Amino acid sequence: MWFQDALTRLKAQVTGMREIDGASSLDAAMRGAVATPSLYLIPLTETGRELPHTGPVDQLITVLFGVLFVLDTARSGQGMDVLIELEAKRRQVRHALVGWVPEEETGEPVTFAGGELVQFQGDGRLWWSDEFLLTTYYRSNP
Repeated sequence: MWFQDALTRLKAQVTGMREIDGASSLDAAMRGAVATPSLYLIPLTETGRELPHTGPVDQLITVLFGVLFVLDTARSGQGMDVLIELEAKRRQVRHALVGWVPEEETGEPVTFAGGELVQFQGDGRLWWSDEFLLTTYYRSNP
C-alpha cells in the first residue's frame, strides 16, 4: 500500500517531470524507453525483526526504497545546468517524502538515507538515485 501512496504523492508534488512512475528494479527503469526528465520509484529492500517485548508476534518492518532521477545532459558542455536541475528535483522529492507517515497507526515518518550517482556514461543522460527509509510495525493476529 505504501508504494502506490508514495507514487501518488510524488505525482502530486513534484513538478516539471515528463514521467513519474514505479519500476520493479533499477534495471527495469533503465531499460525502458525513458523520457527526460523522469523519476521512478523503486522498492530496494525490506527487513523485519521481532520486538524484544512481544517476540515474533509483532515485528518492526524497515523498507528502503529509491527514487531514480534521469535527466538530459546534452544541453551543456559541463553539465552545470543539469546539476542545478537535479538539485531542484531532489529538493521537491525530499519535501514530498521526508516526514510523511504512510501508515498513521503503525508507522514512523519517512527519512532520507542518502543519494548517489548511478550512471553517467556520456550518452546524454544522468541517472541519480536518492534512497529513503520507511519504518512501520506489523501486528499479527494469532
